Amino acid sequence: MAKRKETYRPQEFDENGYDGPSRSQLKRDMTELQQLGMDLAALGDGVIKGANLPEEVEKALLMIKKITKHEARRRHLQYVGKLMRTFDTGPVREIVEAAKAGHQIKTAEFKRLEKLRDRLIDGDDDLLQELFEQHPEEGRRLRHLTLGARRERAREKPPKDARALFKLLRSLPSPEK
Repeated sequence: MAKRKETYRPQEFDENGYDGPSRSQLKRDMTELQQLGMDLAALGDGVIKGANLPEEVEKALLMIKKITKHEARRRHLQYVGKLMRTFDTGPVREIVEAAKAGHQIKTAEFKRLEKLRDRLIDGDDDLLQELFEQHPEEGRRLRHLTLGARRERAREKPPKDARALFKLLRSLPSPEK
């Protein structure tokens, strides 16, 4: 039998040699930092200025909105990612996560109010009475707008009173949970 040649393996790939992150992992990390920079820039100039970032990073983030050409923007985001590697991004992540959480809370509250309005328009008189008792100062207006929205729906008219009802529900203090 012929003897097989031993394949060449660089020393750095031996079991005890190179233990750093792979090139793919480095690219994923860089892309994540670029996205973090983009998310922070989307929150607005005031947030960027109040984030206590290094001056060069702050300038680069403020410039993102001004760059409109695709390739220039891509290169600039790579530069932002490179700058973001130079400092601890923990506080930046917290700012972005807090903004996302705030948006989710607002969306959930909006959907809750929409469901409440729809239940009132669909004829839930028990809910109407409950809201009337909770907010007697707005009870009469609440009842008037609910009945008007029901008439609008029945006659297939534009939802003027339904919109006003939603605004009224939004202005009422939310129930404590």
